[in-house]
Amino acid sequence: MNIIIENVNSLLRTDNPKLLSVFKKKYSAKIPGYRYSKAYQNGWDGSKYFISNKGVVGTGLIPFIIEDLEEAKIPYTVTDSRNPPVDTQDRTLPSIKYRDYQDQLIDLALEKRLALIQAPTGAGKTIILAGILKALHDKRGVVFFTQKSILLQTYNFLQNAGIDVGIAFGDGEIIKPITLCTVQSVHKILDSHLNSAEFIVFDEVHEFSKGKITTKVVKSFPNASYRFGMSATIPKERLAKLNLTAYLGGVISEVDVRDLVKEGFLTPPTVTFLDLPRYADHSLLGASYSEIYDSCIINNEQRNNQIKELCAQILKSDARILILVKNLNHLEILKKLIPASMTLEGKDDISIREEVIKKFKESNNSVLIGTKIMQTGIDIPEITHLINARGLKSEIATIQALGRALRIHDSKQKVYIYDFKDQVPYLSDHTKSRRKAYRSLKIEVVN
Repeated sequence: MNIIIENVNSLLRTDNPKLLSVFKKKYSAKIPGYRYSKAYQNGWDGSKYFISNKGVVGTGLIPFIIEDLEEAKIPYTVTDSRNPPVDTQDRTLPSIKYRDYQDQLIDLALEKRLALIQAPTGAGKTIILAGILKALHDKRGVVFFTQKSILLQTYNFLQNAGIDVGIAFGDGEIIKPITLCTVQSVHKILDSHLNSAEFIVFDEVHEFSKGKITTKVVKSFPNASYRFGMSATIPKERLAKLNLTAYLGGVISEVDVRDLVKEGFLTPPTVTFLDLPRYADHSLLGASYSEIYDSCIINNEQRNNQIKELCAQILKSDARILILVKNLNHLEILKKLIPASMTLEGKDDISIREEVIKKFKESNNSVLIGTKIMQTGIDIPEITHLINARGLKSEIATIQALGRALRIHDSKQKVYIYDFKDQVPYLSDHTKSRRKAYRSLKIEVVN
């Protein structure tokens, strides 16, 4: 087999169609819900193939294919048609001293040229990004974000670190050789960067694993030979992970939550699951997930009163409590039960968010109730207690939310996470999934 490597898509050339068919099948994934599509009824097997019949494959899969060939002792040659790699050794920035694992991740990513950089919240992903941008400072590139607030935080950090970057989002546009851009504003940089960008980076890359626009952006920019994704939570679901790996490479990781706690870079957490009554009747038999969620989480008086009483107990000492909810109805219910609490939701603009967070930080006893916007991109190291009032099944959502509370601060020696042992249809399985997510981080889980 001859492998011809290019920036986005590479080519597998072989006169053995059976070998290509084996690879095509191996690097495929079933589309969720495919059995309900007309295409499936007409004979489609429900698979998305990441290798075409002609051998076209996302460059990120090439290292895996080479491993397969070597394991099977099948001879192959490689022709790398990309521009030669540049000297990326200099990432010195006066205001930054890299931790050992940060240096290692930067080195490894630049060496591989394609990589999904997995680093827990608190590992300093923005510092790792700064090191990569400094190493590639003479190249054109784009760093993509899904939230304007995170883009602006990153912009301020990079400017203060001495890295000059532009910005492109809904309210503004300053295009420079290296530009930070929300995915919703990708049209703003197409003329300036689509064909000239030599590198692309995706912050919170797990959010780019699904959806037509985001997955299309991941495999665009034909001259970008350096392609990176960054996240604390790389998707494990096969299709989502292949969507990223095919065009951004494999996962690299040099540190986990337990390591960061041990080294003093994260606050030691304890996760406690609070008991709720076991499902004992058939009133929910046949109910939909949304109906069960509404009655057993949003409007569950016992559960909500337990949150109220827990907050009252915690606030007997200095504490800053973050409560996460899924929707506004639940936020309003808890707000009435905890009158002194503050709230943040998606419609709140940046100035309101900054004002509320400032007030929350400055109070010795405060409660902040937030929707999904509090899950990522919010830097509040003062949080001492996190209450997951929303439930949910997603490992990514669970770990991202946990990360809000783990950052170190002089005011705390430990952080306390509270979750619920929901014991009703659907929600009991979700509880098990969240427990598994916490334990995957090798942290203390009680009950």
